[in-house]
Amino acid sequence: MAYWCYIDGVDTIVRMAVDYGLALGFEANGLMVALLITQFLGFPAALFFGRLGERKGPRQGIMVAIFIYLLVILGAYQMESQFEFYILAATIGLVQGGIQSLSRSFYARLIPRDQAGEFFGFYNMLGKFAAVLGPLIMGWVSVLTESPRLSILAVAILFIIGGVLLALVKPEEGQRQARLMENQEI
Repeated sequence: MAYWCYIDGVDTIVRMAVDYGLALGFEANGLMVALLITQFLGFPAALFFGRLGERKGPRQGIMVAIFIYLLVILGAYQMESQFEFYILAATIGLVQGGIQSLSRSFYARLIPRDQAGEFFGFYNMLGKFAAVLGPLIMGWVSVLTESPRLSILAVAILFIIGGVLLALVKPEEGQRQARLMENQEI
């Protein structure tokens, strides 16, 4: 559930960024440049988050990324210029790949190795259903308040819920349960 909430927030930011920029009156060509910036920075940043995950653990890296996404949302709420949009796009590029790769790594530690295919099938299905709640939340808030700024701010709830649920996960217990499941099938 933690993954589904925060990854819905991630996917919502990615999918709704251009619409949000257009609602604020920014030029479409400039918004496409911002998307390219995000993609360009994604790979090296994912490597950095991989190292962070090795040193501090994947959950800590995910929590850092969630915090950065919350800062991005606050920045987007206050954003006034297209240049600020570029800065936020660069920031998203720095965390997007990291949160995705660390999430897979963390999940892999909590599942039985011999059933990884089934468990990752479920994981991927959750990922496909991400970016459902976020756009819905943004739409409702935008209709109710007539403010795109408040609608982007509302997406923060997904990151907050995801972060709280992730903090409640007991990785050692999950690993213990996964090993028990592996041993029962022998």
